[in-house]
Amino acid sequence: MEMSYGMVQQQVQKLVMTPQLRQAIQLLQLPTVDLAQYVQNELLGNPVLEEADLPAEGSGDESQTSRADDDQIDWERYFAGDGGADPGWPPDLSDKDDDPVRLIRWEPSLAERLHVELRVASTSAKALWIGEYLLGCIDESGFFRGDVADVAAALGAEESEVEEVLKLIQCLDPVGVGSRSVQECLELQISAKSAPDDLRALATRIVREYLDDLAEGRISRIASKLGADVTQVQEAADLIRALSPRPGQGYAGGGQPRYIVPDVIIEKVGDDYVVLPCESASPRLVINSAYRAMLSDARTDPAARDFIRERLNSAAWLIRALGQRRDTITKVATSIVAHQRGFFDRGILHLRPLTLREVAADIEMHESTVSRATAGKYAQTPRGTFELRFFFGSGVSTSDGDAASAASVKKYIKEMTASEDAKSPLSDQQIADALTNEGIRISRRTVAKYRGELGIPTSARRRRY
Repeated sequence: MEMSYGMVQQQVQKLVMTPQLRQAIQLLQLPTVDLAQYVQNELLGNPVLEEADLPAEGSGDESQTSRADDDQIDWERYFAGDGGADPGWPPDLSDKDDDPVRLIRWEPSLAERLHVELRVASTSAKALWIGEYLLGCIDESGFFRGDVADVAAALGAEESEVEEVLKLIQCLDPVGVGSRSVQECLELQISAKSAPDDLRALATRIVREYLDDLAEGRISRIASKLGADVTQVQEAADLIRALSPRPGQGYAGGGQPRYIVPDVIIEKVGDDYVVLPCESASPRLVINSAYRAMLSDARTDPAARDFIRERLNSAAWLIRALGQRRDTITKVATSIVAHQRGFFDRGILHLRPLTLREVAADIEMHESTVSRATAGKYAQTPRGTFELRFFFGSGVSTSDGDAASAASVKKYIKEMTASEDAKSPLSDQQIADALTNEGIRISRRTVAKYRGELGIPTSARRRRY
C-alpha cells in the first residue's frame, strides 16, 4: 500500500478560550471590591480609558461654582489673626458637611490600650520595661503565650519580678487579659464580679474541677459531686457562662475591615419588584476622544497609531465585558426575585429551595455562569442586604407537595427553642414532630443537623433547674 501526504480543508466547531473570553469570565467572578481594584489598574495601564463622569442630580455649573466660592478662605487674614472685628471670623472649618476629618473614627487596638494602662499602673521603670516585653507575648485573644522563665532569662530579671508584673497586667482592663489558660482567665473574671462570696467560690471550684462537665450541661452531675444544691450550681453556671473566655476579642485592630457594596438594588414599586444595577459596583468606562482623533489623524506617527489601535481594542473589550457582567448579574437577580417572591413579600419563613440549575434554565445560561455570577455578589433588598448565594439552598418537602428551604426550617427551630419551657426543653424528636404537624416533613437527624448549624445546644444542655 502506497503512503502519501496531502492537505484536506474542513470546518470544525470547537470552543477556544481566547484572552477576551478569559477576561470576561474573570470579571464575572470577581467580587465588587476586587472589581474596583481591577478597573483602577486598567485605568492606570491603558491611557485611552477613562471613567465616565456622572453628574449628581440637581447639580449644575452654577451651583458648583458657588460652592467653590464658598469654600475659598482668605488664609492671609486667618493667619494674621484679624478676628476681633468680625464675629464670624475665624471661619469654623469643623462645621462643613464635607469635612473629612470629622468623619474619621479611631479606636485603639488591644495592644495600644494595654500599653497606655501599663504606663499608668507601673510603679517603676523596670516594671514598665518588663511589662512592655510581656505585652508582646499576648495574642489577639488576650492570652499570654510566653513562658515566665524564658522571659526572665531573656531580660536578665528574676522570675518573681516577671511574675509580679504579669499579675499587674492581669489586673488591667479587660479583666482576664494576660491569662495563661481559659481556667485562669475565668477565675480572674469571677474574682472581679460583684457577686456573693459563696457563689463566687462555687463558680471558681466548678471552673477548676468541672469545666468539661459544665460545657456538656451536666448540672445535676456537678451538683452530685460537689454535694451542693442543683439550683446553686445552676446559678454559678449562669455566672460562668456570662464571662468571656477570650477577653481580647471585640477590640479594634484585630483584623482588616470587610466592605460590602451591593451589585444590584431590589426595590418594590407598587406590587412588583424592580432590579437595578448598582452604579458604584461597576464603574462606567468610556474611551478618551482625544485618542480617537489621533487615530484618524494622518499626521500621527505609524508606531503611535498601532499602539493606540491596540489600546483601543483592549479598552473596547473591557467595556463590553463589564457590560456583560452587569447584565448577567441583573438577569440572575431578576430570576431570583421571581422564584423567591414569597420571601420578599412575607419574610424568611417563606424562603423556598432554589438551585443554580433552575435559575440557569430560566435565564438560558450555563449553570457555571450562574455560579460565578452569584459568588461574592450582594443584593440590597427591602429586607436587608444579602449575598445572592443566600437565596439558594436545599430544603425539605411539605405535606402539600411543595418544599420549604433550610433557612425557613432553621427559623422555625430557632423560634421553637426560644419559646420552650426551660425546665423541660424540646428534644430533637419533639421538634421534628412539631414541624411535621405544621406540614414540614423532617427527620430527627435533620433537626439535629440544623440545630447544630444554628449553634443551639442539645436539650440536656438547655435544661434549667
